[in-house]
Amino acid sequence: MAGTEETLPGGFVAEVVRIGDTVRRTPPADADFAAALLRHLAANAPGVAPAYLGRDDRGRQVLSHVDGVVPWRDREDPVFFADAALTRLAGLIRAVHDACAGTDLAGGAETVCHRDLSPKNTVYRVGPAGPVPVALLDWDLAGPGRRIEDVAFAGWHWADLGGDSDPAELGRRCRLLCAAYDAAGTGTPLPRADLVGVMLDQIEGTWRGIDAGADRDLPGMRRLRAAGTVETVRGWHDWLRRHRPTVEAALDAT
Repeated sequence: MAGTEETLPGGFVAEVVRIGDTVRRTPPADADFAAALLRHLAANAPGVAPAYLGRDDRGRQVLSHVDGVVPWRDREDPVFFADAALTRLAGLIRAVHDACAGTDLAGGAETVCHRDLSPKNTVYRVGPAGPVPVALLDWDLAGPGRRIEDVAFAGWHWADLGGDSDPAELGRRCRLLCAAYDAAGTGTPLPRADLVGVMLDQIEGTWRGIDAGADRDLPGMRRLRAAGTVETVRGWHDWLRRHRPTVEAALDAT
């Protein structure tokens, strides 16, 4: 007998509900890849992502529910963006990348990237240093890529951009992410010189992708454009281009 469905907040694109200890959600476009990836992570980086449990009778993806808090509101609480949270986040990203590097899932790329890292897709639990990330959600866009891509994506999602935001603080936070990522494993350090360029490409790709998706009448993209997201993200892109030298100087500081 099916349990009561509880709609989970924060989803703009996929419908997400909780039933007991499971989460049911609209399957991603490449459902087979997502399933294989989650199975691989369960075996090689336990706890970093929900467990994949198959499909239900409505064709929805069935995942394990991960206990904790998801800060799905923008800037919900500064504690979710503290340095301790950034350090732990970098460790989670490194665990994913190290688990996937050299596998068939990565193909000829460095690793598999999440490609949609944000506080809204992160589960936090309270530790000695305050709330810290413990798991990453929403693997719909995951695919082969470079390690620097996920670190850059996290950099601009766990920082303030635009308006009177401090570009030096963005650079400092990215420096912390890179240092914590490098410290969490061995091998060649991240190519920090590429980071801001990658961020600019991602931010431009985000607003253009939403705009194009809304033009194709995709419901989630229509809602995002109606909410003003295209203008907001395009403004971030312009801001980062103007302040790139300051961000890069802070990123390179010792």
